Amino acid sequence: MNSYIKQWNNLILNCSFDNTYKMVWSKALVELSLSVSDEVKDDTIVFDFIDLSKLCLKYYWNQTIYFDLVQSPNLKKPPEMITYTKNLIYTYFNKKQSVQPIRFEKVDFNTTQLSEIYEGTVKKIANTLKQDVCWRFKNLNRETYEIYDLDRNEGKVFMNKNDVLMLKQYSDFLFTVINYRWTQMLEGFNYSPRISRKVRAIDENNIKRASLKKFHPHLDLLFEDGKRKCFYCGKNIAEKEISVDHVIPWSYMFSDDLWNLVYCHKGENSQKSNRLPTEEDITRLEERNKQLLQRMQNNSKDYDQLQIAIEKDYVKKFWISFKG
Repeated sequence: MNSYIKQWNNLILNCSFDNTYKMVWSKALVELSLSVSDEVKDDTIVFDFIDLSKLCLKYYWNQTIYFDLVQSPNLKKPPEMITYTKNLIYTYFNKKQSVQPIRFEKVDFNTTQLSEIYEGTVKKIANTLKQDVCWRFKNLNRETYEIYDLDRNEGKVFMNKNDVLMLKQYSDFLFTVINYRWTQMLEGFNYSPRISRKVRAIDENNIKRASLKKFHPHLDLLFEDGKRKCFYCGKNIAEKEISVDHVIPWSYMFSDDLWNLVYCHKGENSQKSNRLPTEEDITRLEERNKQLLQRMQNNSKDYDQLQIAIEKDYVKKFWISFKG
């Protein structure tokens, strides 16, 4: 492996676990290298902190809006960049009057009349990169790796053209190393399951919500008269108002499991969003699962999975983890 790439590999794999700032910084630099043509004539390539900040915001936006992943061990004082990102997401949701998650790449801040707030967020992130991240990334075990030069006042990163082209050549390798290290950090900060799948899904633009209609035949077993009732309010649900809800939010579970799915009104599903289920909800879900298992045929994959969930107390265990 090229000696320059070895330095990057060493910095990424051995950096501190304080937060994930160094991961977004290194990933942004590698991503910007992809935009540099092999035919470029300048010996020095200059990257602007504003462009780097936009990419950092993209990474944090996607991880936060879908999965609300914690990016540092200090829950009482989250990293500044996460606070800036969450404030922008909150403003976006208020503007759209919806909490439906959307990838950063698909958001048009101009048409939503949030361009000024977006630009302000980018500038705040750039200031954090200048103050805390850009120079610290190069330092490891009291040694400074001269992989780029900085003008922190002007907000510029200067890199040798050949080094940038090397980043570009090894970008797939470096993205894999960064995501691996980032996942390690997140697993230390979060109780959430399937961290590696979540990081990979975001990176591969592969976050899809599957149709839950296939679970209707199982859930219908609970209603012999054919009148489906809402899990939360107990009232009958009209056909046009029926929805299947994840009691423990999908954003946490990142999976569709029969033991965690219930019928409810569409309006209640929307209002619930990522709310923590009450202990009463959890107790009723546990009882519901026992009733459902008794009514299912014991020769199906779904029966086996529901039985395992009951035996291993998934409802209570995942609820407690989500609370944490």
